[in-house]
Amino acid sequence: MNKSNHVGGEKLARNHHWVPQCYLKGFAKSRSKNAKLYVTDKTRYTTFPTSPRNIAAARDFNRVEGAGVPPDHVESGYAKFESLVAPVLLKMAVSHEFGTAEELNLVLNLIALLSVRTPRMRENVRDFHERVARKMMALNVSTRERYEASFGRAVEEGYIERDELLGYEEMKDFVDRGQYTIDVSTTRHVANELELADKVLPLLAQRTWTLVRAGSDTGGFVTSDHPVGLQWIERKPRGFYSSPGFALPGTEVLFPVSHDLLMVGEFGGPGGILEANKKQVAFANAALIWHADRQVYARDEKFVYIRGERELRSGKDLVSDLRLQDGKS
Repeated sequence: MNKSNHVGGEKLARNHHWVPQCYLKGFAKSRSKNAKLYVTDKTRYTTFPTSPRNIAAARDFNRVEGAGVPPDHVESGYAKFESLVAPVLLKMAVSHEFGTAEELNLVLNLIALLSVRTPRMRENVRDFHERVARKMMALNVSTRERYEASFGRAVEEGYIERDELLGYEEMKDFVDRGQYTIDVSTTRHVANELELADKVLPLLAQRTWTLVRAGSDTGGFVTSDHPVGLQWIERKPRGFYSSPGFALPGTEVLFPVSHDLLMVGEFGGPGGILEANKKQVAFANAALIWHADRQVYARDEKFVYIRGERELRSGKDLVSDLRLQDGKS
């Protein structure tokens, strides 16, 4: 028995979803235990059917380490939250309407969490820390005097044992070669995501939300392993300031709730409930596909999207279009 997998005699869950299964089931043909999704992998240029359990998940993704804190503390908290939001998502999918203010608040909490809890975000954070660390390391070995002063303090403060300290020339050679990476602990990633979600949530609440219903002949909406889309409403060159932000006017947040429901949040938006035709659904799906990190999820291959400015395409065309876009044809 691997004791690290057990706490208090109970086995810990190790397969952690960053996109909840209860949400993904809203895009399958049924919400049963055997529910299947049609998956398009943007990086491997493949399609395959699979269950929500097998996607948007990683081993120990939410595992934390801390004195007196169970390693599944955060994962258990997420499970409790998902048990509250799951019936709200189901109710919206069935009624095709917004629920109560309390129910909308639960969905906005889910959107806030999904907007920051992704492998892509974690890699961006890790990459930032690595770039900062490399610059600091280069500065600290720029001269022998700086190296001895900087690492001497690290020894005095107990961060490095004196007998583990490398000589200046050896350390400078190591830094100059740059053959190292900087990792960020999962615990730090989880804490960072919770802090960011708290900052995003009130900005989502300030937006006016419109519920867009897909017509019966449209093929429905897709979702992905990065299901929250943030983009400019007006497409135009913006120079250096090209990235949209949750606090910026002129932006919209796209969140597919289920196969035939999409939430769109804007500052001063129209609000209410709208019916989308096939072309409108295709434009929304094109944006959702673009925001996906690696995988796009749909009920089947009958979904539609726009290629370029106006060409209507079917889900069965997506792999070939991705290959062409990436120069892999």
